[in-house]
Amino acid sequence: MSQAVPHFSLDWLENYRRKLKRTPAPPTGEGRDNPRRTPAHARVTPERPLVPYSPSESVEVPLRAATGKQTDTEKRYNRDVLHGAGRFEAVTLRLPGGGRYTPDFMTVDDGVVTFHEVKGSYRLGSQGRAFTAFHDAAAYYPMWRFVWAKWTGRAWERKTFE
Repeated sequence: MSQAVPHFSLDWLENYRRKLKRTPAPPTGEGRDNPRRTPAHARVTPERPLVPYSPSESVEVPLRAATGKQTDTEKRYNRDVLHGAGRFEAVTLRLPGGGRYTPDFMTVDDGVVTFHEVKGSYRLGSQGRAFTAFHDAAAYYPMWRFVWAKWTGRAWERKTFE
């Protein structure tokens, strides 16, 4: 499955460049040419001129979910518990405060959207952050169901937040 990459028309791009040329230069001490405010990799110098954007140079970026980077625990959960109905990393939720949370699986159960977070028995360093984001999302989106699932090594422990 391919996602369309938006491109600007050449007419739109030329009008935008004309508008940029009419914009007055920033006062001294501000802008791209000030070495104190601009990192070295972003400075425009004679050796590093500003290169205009060309739509023909853009490339399509695949969605992360399309790469299929699931752990063995996630595959087992989708197979054993969701019976293959889980959509892996189908959506990303925006959280209050500017954070984002991408649940492992999304399903629709009896007309209710359900998000599943899957963890293995081995606790990774990222589990604390995922736990916090999971609870923030469950509190911020009460219209959806959230399931925290953990593999103990023998069975699944599931906790549902509605």
